[in-house]
Amino acid sequence: MKTFNRMVLSLLIVSAIIMIIGYVQLNNSVLWGTEKASIYVREQMGGSMGTDQYHILLQSFIDQLKWSGSILLSLSGIVVIICIFSLLFKNSSRLS
Repeated sequence: MKTFNRMVLSLLIVSAIIMIIGYVQLNNSVLWGTEKASIYVREQMGGSMGTDQYHILLQSFIDQLKWSGSILLSLSGIVVIICIFSLLFKNSSRLS
């Protein structure tokens, strides 16, 4: 029983950390996407690019960060909820 609780608790902690990382990534996606687009234009394109192309590039970098942050946040959030309920129901069945 203690092994199960330790396993679930460690999974809960790891999932909570991943959830925080996903939230931070989702929250900073515009800033980080702008930085990535600027670095790309400077290094790959020699510092010049058309405005329309830059906006497409910028939007794709921002969308990439939003999607990855959303996936991290939602999947780890689901795992956190499952861990909490498994700890609650596993321990409450022992009390009966």
